[in-house]
Amino acid sequence: MEKYLTLLPLTGLKKGYPGDTFQCLAERLVNSGEKGRIRFSIRDKEEHLFWHLVLDGQSCRAHQEPMEKLDLEIVTPLDTWRKIAEGKLSPLVAVAKGRMRIRGDEKLGKRLLKRLSTGEGKSEICD
Repeated sequence: MEKYLTLLPLTGLKKGYPGDTFQCLAERLVNSGEKGRIRFSIRDKEEHLFWHLVLDGQSCRAHQEPMEKLDLEIVTPLDTWRKIAEGKLSPLVAVAKGRMRIRGDEKLGKRLLKRLSTGEGKSEICD
């Protein structure tokens, strides 16, 4: 079985609450050179939790305030996000299995995945 990129584990994942993982993402994306506005829509049963990352090339901040204009949106259930944040599930595999959806600038998403990953495994499902 082929191995695909996984995220380096994001610390602070509390049972049922993913907020700390987005703060960790923001810290890891400081000075990334990337610019964009990303929304994570995390479904937990009937509730939707929204987190946003705003990258300006040098800084990155995570917040829950709504944003109008997005460059990228990631939609996934909480249990899937938990596995991705723990480094146990590749985001690429989650997309391929229909457990995560990506809307918008997929190239931005791929660049961020490479930056946040362990560096081990493929970065494309169809090479």
